[in-house]
Amino acid sequence: MKQKFSIVLLFLLTTIAYSQVSPIISTYNSETWYYINFKVGGAVLQDMGDGERLSTKVALENSDAQLWKLTGSMDKLVLTSKLGRTIDFVGNNFKTSISTNVDFKLVETLNQNLSPAWELQINGSSKAMNQLGGAGPEKELGEWSLGDDNNLLEFNLPLEMGFLPEKPAEVRMTGSASKPKSALSLWYREPATVWMTSALPIGNGEFGAMVFGGVAQEEIQFNDKSLWTGGKGGYGFYQNFGSLFINTNNITSVSNYRRTLDIENAVADVTFESNGVQYTREYFSSKVDDVVVIRLSSSASSMIDVDLILWDAHAITPKYQDNTISLDGKLDLLNFNTKIEVKNEGGTLSTFDGKITVKDADAVTIILRGKTNFSPSSPNYIFPKENLNRIVQDIVGSASNKSYESLKSDHISDYKSLFDRVSLDLGDMNNVIPTKDLVKAYDGGVQNNFLETLYFQYGRYLMISSARGMDSPSNLQGIWNNSNTPPWHSDLHANINVQMNYWLAENTNLSELHNTFLNYLYNEAIVHDQWKQNALDSGQTKGWTLYTENDIFGSNGGFATNYVVANAWVSMHLWQHYRYTLDKTFLLEKAYPVMKSSAEFWLERLVRDSDGSWVCPNEYSPEHGPEAENGVAHAQQLVWDLFNSTILTMDILGNDVAADIDFKKELQAKFESLDTGLAIDNDGHLREWKYSPRSVGQPGHRHISHLIGLYPGNQISPLIDQDIFNAAIVSLRDRGDEGTGWSMGWKINLWARALDGDHAHEILSGALNYVENTSNGGGVGGGVYGNLLDAHPPFQIDGNFGVTAGIAEMLLQSHTGTIQILPALPSVWKSGSVKGLRAIGLFEIDIDWNNNKATKIGIQSKSDSICVLNYPSIKEANIINKETGESVRFKVISDSIVSFLANKNVDYIVIFPN
Repeated sequence: MKQKFSIVLLFLLTTIAYSQVSPIISTYNSETWYYINFKVGGAVLQDMGDGERLSTKVALENSDAQLWKLTGSMDKLVLTSKLGRTIDFVGNNFKTSISTNVDFKLVETLNQNLSPAWELQINGSSKAMNQLGGAGPEKELGEWSLGDDNNLLEFNLPLEMGFLPEKPAEVRMTGSASKPKSALSLWYREPATVWMTSALPIGNGEFGAMVFGGVAQEEIQFNDKSLWTGGKGGYGFYQNFGSLFINTNNITSVSNYRRTLDIENAVADVTFESNGVQYTREYFSSKVDDVVVIRLSSSASSMIDVDLILWDAHAITPKYQDNTISLDGKLDLLNFNTKIEVKNEGGTLSTFDGKITVKDADAVTIILRGKTNFSPSSPNYIFPKENLNRIVQDIVGSASNKSYESLKSDHISDYKSLFDRVSLDLGDMNNVIPTKDLVKAYDGGVQNNFLETLYFQYGRYLMISSARGMDSPSNLQGIWNNSNTPPWHSDLHANINVQMNYWLAENTNLSELHNTFLNYLYNEAIVHDQWKQNALDSGQTKGWTLYTENDIFGSNGGFATNYVVANAWVSMHLWQHYRYTLDKTFLLEKAYPVMKSSAEFWLERLVRDSDGSWVCPNEYSPEHGPEAENGVAHAQQLVWDLFNSTILTMDILGNDVAADIDFKKELQAKFESLDTGLAIDNDGHLREWKYSPRSVGQPGHRHISHLIGLYPGNQISPLIDQDIFNAAIVSLRDRGDEGTGWSMGWKINLWARALDGDHAHEILSGALNYVENTSNGGGVGGGVYGNLLDAHPPFQIDGNFGVTAGIAEMLLQSHTGTIQILPALPSVWKSGSVKGLRAIGLFEIDIDWNNNKATKIGIQSKSDSICVLNYPSIKEANIINKETGESVRFKVISDSIVSFLANKNVDYIVIFPN
């Protein structure tokens, strides 16, 4: 009997209702067999033999060692495997034996984040069965305190397991494929085998897929950004949607296999040869047509012979009819629908036995869409489920009516309108080494400027692919997820992570993508009620706030609910968007209502400290040190930024907000006495806690929260206060360079703001460490996987975005209102160019440099405003109106700072003397 593996591991079938259904107790005449799944990690219990320790394993179909029946009663249970052995407890370990004197009881968990679920408790014990040393397969079982995440169980019938289709052996591969045509490509000479480390992401901002590139069996695992469990008032998990499997029937060996992701065009492909025939498979996710498109073709006619099988991650059986596959399902709140249409050119198409078979075709085009009835601004977050099937059918039908060539060209044109805005050349654009080998060599000490260029642009590719469409932000994994219980729920973590996802939006010229986050903030803070309720729960009568753990419904988890200063942090993004765009309509209609309400929360919450200053009460510095203390530097700096930007906003809006004059007076009064969070201790460090010593924190901790004013804030700069700036650098150096992937992304930005390009580059090198570990690294061990996705570990996309933002900060800064040219250029980037970076004030900047010195600066002004430039000896440069060729008069502020009046839609060139 052949075994079929479940996904790593279904990470558990989503609960269909909020209440827990009791498993059936078996009797002599009626036996019910269950897989006992751990809700976290997705593994199942397995009988390892008589007297052997019980273990967790990947679920296997029809495995007698993994099927269990329950006898007795819920308060006095015996659990017996289909092999006839019962669960026993000997010493400190769970084992299986022919007989046992131990009985158990099942209790419903009180763990609010992961309920409903069961915990298995030995009668007489105060603890429950627990996965020891983490979660997932290959764990032994012991006891731990009730309520622990790693205790939680579900009982699933075999039909509910949703086992994957049988996986055939991969074909034999020979030869060595050449590099791809597009330099900005990730490429490999073998298919992906592990979702997290080697599959390649495609996406249109809200619907995407991970492509494995197998020949014998291709898997296209897909996601929609809105597919969540939970709902209004119930914190959920981001979900896996499912996978499309394509089995090839007529190929046993191939040569010159290559798998590529071309990020210049947002198209993945697989190419190989077999028996003199060239095969090509192309994959992309189109924003224009709102579908994933897959194309199979060959250089000879009648050579495509495949089976197509849809697998649903929630164990729903698809419907196969003619050339379509479809399914409908429901989670806690949301309904979901999937439709696939298959178009063969030549040959035959038939539907039989749960699959579509295409034989002897010249080419096959596959159109795929999965969608939910999520509606971000609707009071109950959904639109009528009756409309969902029609909407999906219309999307797929419309795309199917277009030729493949039109689908592809429209997609590429749309994508390049965003991606091509910025180019970067660090002096090496030669992509001759497969990407995983390139990362390994770099990790081994071989400096490669091309890899750094590729990684910068990969961050922009990932943002375009995950931050468009519906008003919902990209989450901890962007939009890509193969689990129903992903790490940290794959949620919208608001103590740095969701913010970091958008750090690159403005300076790398993707400003409109910021709106998926900004509109989410407006909807949750102003339109919906939960964040207002959070403010009430926090003791205030005004305003709104969010906590650390958030989902797309505004609901939150239970972690660190005293971290209410997240409202000030996310408000920073609204002000930043205005500074880059100068969009007063946005400022008045979207930003100001959110910022004002957040400021009202803090005006009411602040307390007088013994030194007479206003401080934030009971805050903490994520994620270490005292759980609650007044006047924590992180919170003070954020509220300072909120009050400052809200006052500036009101100054800009003038008469439009004149009715709020009393609010402004109170805001200004408290701002004048607000503790700034900028104090220096006796050792020259910037204080993290106002009262507690530095020793209460963890040395080298991944969060650097007390430096929020250095980055992403604007409060700390040598142009503002040299002493505070110096203290921030002392603190930054003391924190160390190692950390998780996202932490290193933050540190690159911080060292760029510290104007130390070589140190920023040193951390960039660490951020590109080659990693294979897919488990929680415990706060260290960050880097990248072979597919260049950031390794926390496990995968978190914020690290990708943080590094891209950091590279841009190394080349250009404008947060103080002065455009700083090459402020943190590392010595290894000796010559190069960057084009299209954005600066505050509606400027686009191009920079060429040689021998680590700027040779030419291009400035495109999109408003009438004063342009202030900072670069060593810039007063000796010549500023020219590109259109007229005339020199532009400028004001010399210092040897390194000049200013001039820039006119709207005029290009300027700054030329340096030889």
